[in-house]
Amino acid sequence: MAVIALASLAGSPGVTTAAAALAVHWRRPVVLIEADTSAASTMMAGFFRANLRTSEGGIEKLAYALTREVLEPEDILNPELALAIAVHSLPPIPSMPIPSIPAQHQMWVVPGFVNLGVVDGVRSLWTKLPRLFAALGEGGIDVILDLGRLQIDDPRLPLLDAADKVLICASASSIDLNRAYRRLALPDLSQRVRSMSGERYWSLLTAPVATELPASAFTDHILPVVATLPHDPEGAAVFSHGRPDNKPTRNRYRGAVRRAAQDLSVMIEPTENRNVS
Repeated sequence: MAVIALASLAGSPGVTTAAAALAVHWRRPVVLIEADTSAASTMMAGFFRANLRTSEGGIEKLAYALTREVLEPEDILNPELALAIAVHSLPPIPSMPIPSIPAQHQMWVVPGFVNLGVVDGVRSLWTKLPRLFAALGEGGIDVILDLGRLQIDDPRLPLLDAADKVLICASASSIDLNRAYRRLALPDLSQRVRSMSGERYWSLLTAPVATELPASAFTDHILPVVATLPHDPEGAAVFSHGRPDNKPTRNRYRGAVRRAAQDLSVMIEPTENRNVS
């Protein structure tokens, strides 16, 4: 089992885009959970290009079932309950195609909140989800979490503790370096990161429009860097907005994410072996 959490500390460094791209290129069956509490779901209007109704799946329905103790782990993938969208089973939509996934790959998506007014009422969800992750893992299914921006003393912090890898997304700029440095000094994250830097916690950078800092600057002052994704708005738009990808082999963003997914898989395997033993 592997649980990968992606989050940002400030700004908008493309957390959802990176999470969706990683899920598309993950080497094993994977459930992508959009768990951003600061903004309404972008997966439905973006990745799925508004082809689906919000009732097709979502974290609000998942929260309702989990907090009332009426959800069995296998229910999340049950198409009749419509908690998660099975991307690999969607019929072709010629007029508005969604991003394609590799042949034989199994990928489910639990879209994020539609009604942000319910966020404060589902706080217990964040302590219950790790048990669901473990059950999915027993079935050979990994989890990628899109947490969006982390707030101070965020109630979703238990999800960081349940993850095998936490990728702090940032722009490779001096602005984001300074923001991350100041934010990680606060008590809610400082101890977590200090004790698990380079083991659980990593940086995932995106090249900025302006001057790009070397990855070593983040490694030296923040966290080691697992990958730096290129500044490729058109390539990234395949995953953020469902943009047609007519020449995927020339998509620099896709290529960088594919390599990052492979590297993460290698990094996680020793952890899995320790868990088995």
